[in-house]
Amino acid sequence: MSAAPIPWKHIRNVLVLFAPVWCGAAVVFGILGLGVALFSSDRWAARQPLVLRDEATGAVDRLGRFSSQTDLKAAQETLLEMARNPEVVAAALRDVGPVGGGTDENYPSTTLVDTVANKRVNVVAPQGSEFGNSELVYLKVEAESPERASDFCRALLGNLTSHLRTVRRIRADSVIVELTNARDLTRQKLDSVLAKMNEIEVRFGSDLSELRNLNDAISGDGANRRTMEDNAKELQLAELELERLNALQQLLIAGSQDPRQLLVSGDELLSSQPSLQRLKDGLIDAQIESSRLASVYTEQHPRRRSAITTEREITARMLEEAKAAVRAMKPTLKLAEDRVQRLKNKQDQLQEKLSRLAGVRTSYSKLDNEVEALTQQLAEAEAALGEAQASRSAALSTNLLAELGPPQVGDSPEGMSGFSVTFGSLFAGLVFGLGTVFLIAPGPQGPSAGRRWSDRLTGRRATDHMPPEIAAQVTSTPPDGVDRRRQAVR
Repeated sequence: MSAAPIPWKHIRNVLVLFAPVWCGAAVVFGILGLGVALFSSDRWAARQPLVLRDEATGAVDRLGRFSSQTDLKAAQETLLEMARNPEVVAAALRDVGPVGGGTDENYPSTTLVDTVANKRVNVVAPQGSEFGNSELVYLKVEAESPERASDFCRALLGNLTSHLRTVRRIRADSVIVELTNARDLTRQKLDSVLAKMNEIEVRFGSDLSELRNLNDAISGDGANRRTMEDNAKELQLAELELERLNALQQLLIAGSQDPRQLLVSGDELLSSQPSLQRLKDGLIDAQIESSRLASVYTEQHPRRRSAITTEREITARMLEEAKAAVRAMKPTLKLAEDRVQRLKNKQDQLQEKLSRLAGVRTSYSKLDNEVEALTQQLAEAEAALGEAQASRSAALSTNLLAELGPPQVGDSPEGMSGFSVTFGSLFAGLVFGLGTVFLIAPGPQGPSAGRRWSDRLTGRRATDHMPPEIAAQVTSTPPDGVDRRRQAVR
């Protein structure tokens, strides 16, 4: 069952009855709004359009543009925090001075700096967008007058730029110190490794190229290895020559005792003894001639006796030549033996040298790789240090913020006018008073429903707080309207 509508007469009576309540609330709120309008000062806003770029050091190909939207957003948020930095705001306030002029040693106070930094300074994106969508931002400030807002904006921008340069310089100094320490440490390690490497190179100074060839995987044979191979070939030839000379000596010794030993020898052994070779040929011819004559003449025949005599003379001559050749071969044989021994010693020395080089090759290769790696690290550290020094120099001479024009001051103050504040407060007080009246006013349904809206909500009746005899009388006596309806029915 729906409740009956509230009669307009009842509403009028309630408003008239409680007129002091809602009128008083409206007046009080209006007075408060008027006081706020009278005692509060207008705030004028100034906007400075700026373009933020990235550092060009190490990123010349991007010409100062940010590599990603995330980097741009982070830089703009950093700019906002820098603009609200108490030191920056305090320096800007000192530049513009107190409101109304004058000098004050304690100006600005900490409270004023915090208030201005949190409420009157802001960095916003264009057209209400978010950071990271555009490199253009606006530095927004508020002040008591248009001129002060413009001056405060310029002062804040100047101190913000100076503070950004200081931050960049401090960051570059920190990076330079870190990179300098890294470079010095790398250089110390490199010097230590070079000292160890130098000791090995001094010890193997004449064989340094051979050691490096052993360390180089793609290089061919070294000089020592080629020398050893050539020496081995020469040693083989010398040993063959020595064997030939020994065989010739043995043949000559045997020939010095029996010339027939020379006759059965080959021409290769006697090639170095031309006289013996000719005597051998003559003896063979004499023997042939003697054998031919023996078949024709007797021994007493002059021709045969002459042939025998010739054979004997050649034999005797061969004995003498063989003995002389044996004596003459001793220096040659000695030289051949010395040459073989010298080549053997040289071969042993080369083999020992290569063994020593092979033994140190592993440690030298490790040192060489360390030198190469440390040299590359040192070059990278030098390059990074150069970039950091260039960034520090740029921080002292260039700005990352570029102005796109002078500060822009609005035509009217920020926020609501005094009339709007007063009228709004008056209307709020009226609403508050009417709401209070309708909460405390009795309802239109009579005492059975309760006098207050709270009684209707909780189900409490008006007779619950009356004495029993009065409550019984009220309950037994019907309302006038009900009695009239009963009489009309009758």
